[in-house]
Amino acid sequence: MKRTQILRLTFLAAALLAVGSMLVISAFGLWRLRSEAITNGLETAAMHSRGFEDLLTQSLRLTAMITAANLENERPRSDPAHVAETFATVLRHAPFLRSLSLLNEDGRVTASSNLANIGLTVSTAAFLPPDGDELGSMRVGAPWAGRDLFRGRPSTPETPVEGDDLNFVPLVQKVTTLEGTVTLLIALNPDYFVNHFTQKLDAAEGSVDVLRYDGTLLMTTTVSGKPGSLLDAAVNAFHLAETEFGQFEQESVGASLAPPAPRPTLTAFRASRLYPVVVVTRIDREYALRNWKTASITLASVALPVLLGLTLLSVAYYRRQMLQAAQREESARLKAINATVFDSSTEATLITGVDEVIVSINAAFTRVTGFAANDIIGRHLDELLVPDDSTAQLQDEGTAPHAEPPTVEMQLRCKDGSHIWIEILSTPECDAAGRIVGYRRIGRNITERREMQDRVRELAFHDPLTGLPNRRLLNDRLGLAMAQSKRSGTYGAVLFLDLDNFKPLNDLHGHDAGDQLLIEVARRLHGCVREIDTVARFGGDEFVVILGALDATPDESLALARNVAEKIATVLARPYHLNVRQHDGTELAVEHACTSSIGATLYFDNGVRQEEILKRADSAMYRAKNEGRNRICFAGVDADETALAL
Repeated sequence: MKRTQILRLTFLAAALLAVGSMLVISAFGLWRLRSEAITNGLETAAMHSRGFEDLLTQSLRLTAMITAANLENERPRSDPAHVAETFATVLRHAPFLRSLSLLNEDGRVTASSNLANIGLTVSTAAFLPPDGDELGSMRVGAPWAGRDLFRGRPSTPETPVEGDDLNFVPLVQKVTTLEGTVTLLIALNPDYFVNHFTQKLDAAEGSVDVLRYDGTLLMTTTVSGKPGSLLDAAVNAFHLAETEFGQFEQESVGASLAPPAPRPTLTAFRASRLYPVVVVTRIDREYALRNWKTASITLASVALPVLLGLTLLSVAYYRRQMLQAAQREESARLKAINATVFDSSTEATLITGVDEVIVSINAAFTRVTGFAANDIIGRHLDELLVPDDSTAQLQDEGTAPHAEPPTVEMQLRCKDGSHIWIEILSTPECDAAGRIVGYRRIGRNITERREMQDRVRELAFHDPLTGLPNRRLLNDRLGLAMAQSKRSGTYGAVLFLDLDNFKPLNDLHGHDAGDQLLIEVARRLHGCVREIDTVARFGGDEFVVILGALDATPDESLALARNVAEKIATVLARPYHLNVRQHDGTELAVEHACTSSIGATLYFDNGVRQEEILKRADSAMYRAKNEGRNRICFAGVDADETALAL
């Protein structure tokens, strides 16, 4: 065989191997990009399910806590009218509720925030979980058509609620009152949660469903969905007895939960930690793969010219000089293509040397941060990062180029002075000898996700009106204060405050005026205590102040607590200047005087539980109100009680 033939066959084999390798690599790259797009879609669905489940669970838990707290001092059989007033007060601050009612042993409504509901009979036999004697346990029923019990009807799988009709979800729980245990019926407003879901997840992107454990559809963002429909097959597929959450790719969904032409979805579900409901989020697979399709077209447009170039080289291989020229041209073209892919990437990317000095950025990085290339090339990477523990991770990435690339979340400075949260993936750049010559940083903007997480945590522990710690955080703070008292051997105090004439302001000028007054009360209370003390809103117009580390003796501690209580009473009694908006849009300046009744007690390392401490202060406050209001009453650590009239 001639040498030219050997060379021809060798070159042809090399060309075929190169073409085959490129096709395999391209196919693998497309498969990998598609897998990442599907994974990102599933993670997005899981993130939404987690956030939506947390909102639903916290709302139901808040409802249970508020209603139980407001009914524990009520006499529902003797004074149903006062119970109705209490319900009305709770509903003003709970947009996710339609009504509150009490049921007797026969299931008949005896008291309600909606007088039209009184006398109606509601069957709770089919509610989940099955009926028990456990106090505070909330049971969930099937949706009802209508705005409330009056003129409403319960749905069944055969007669579900039409998608555009008003509906509500009934909940029941047993609570303790002064006259014994009663059954509370709560009408949950699904529109509140559906509106929240659609604000976070656009209809073009996907849908959200809330199901009961038996498969009953409670609420949905899908237009064709019918609350009350039975989707037990969907719930059975989740295996809730084995896991509380999961995610999977779903080729199609049931007709009752999907548009007329069902489409494949990326589905994630999460069961409530406390109640028998599960939140299902579906991301449209076509929507999740839109960027992958664009990348596929781009890759095809790059691969075809490369294959064409290889074909031309295989035909003209014997012309050595032309082959060398063609190779140089191809090399330059490939470099241009790589530069184009780098600059057209949708992910913000920068490249640094081993000394962390920035050498290159792409257009996506400029769009995200506002920095142009001439603004930051040559600057050290640390100048762009807001320092925290993650900065060290970027500096200690190691020297092994094949190690798992680290991913960290941290804040990045933008050109306009603002900060954004990004998720940075770092990979080493190596030369032909395998030595690290720099790093490629790929950043993804996760500011919205971090802000949503921070907001959820804020709502879980703080009062949304005043920003003060809520009852849940109050219990944590009191536990910490009592632990500190035990370590330091000092007394502390709890002050329980109630505004004396707050209701007349609400009745005369509306809740806007009342909200303004509560915000001002919170501000004044903060000005009366130390940084180490806690001011919390207990509920309604009631506030709690925790004074820590007073003194080692009860007499001196009592004197210090009395001084703070007197200061608070004096400051809160000063006139309040409010601007009240009238029905015609004008504002009316209102001056309101509002005194306070204060109950106080000391705490020490004497084995008393924090619930008992709060109960003592609460009882002292009620004694102050009963003795004429505008007073301070003390319940001492040995139950010795004193009172101070202002």
